[in-house]
Amino acid sequence: MATAQPAPRSTGTASRATRQKAGAFDLRNVIGALMGIYSIILLLSYFFLDPGINPETGALKNATDNLWMGLALLAASVIFLAWAKLRPIIIETPVKATSADTAAVREQR
Repeated sequence: MATAQPAPRSTGTASRATRQKAGAFDLRNVIGALMGIYSIILLLSYFFLDPGINPETGALKNATDNLWMGLALLAASVIFLAWAKLRPIIIETPVKATSADTAAVREQR
């Protein structure tokens, strides 16, 4: 497993970078949320909807498919959300230098 390397520090420049998490813009959160919603829909359909009758054979349909796919999607969504929580994506955004920062850099020279 690769470890994240610390960001190199800039020396003698007036611009800095702040570090923040990607948060809602992390694709793992979106995928986990969508799979969680679909799993809840499948689990609710298993418990509350009639599976119906197959029109070709006249036999009852199997309702447990919704249960197993709902549970599998729920497990996958928990994995995606835990992955995003435990290993967040860190974004470095540059911060514009203020006039006090540029004056301090000039004084150091």
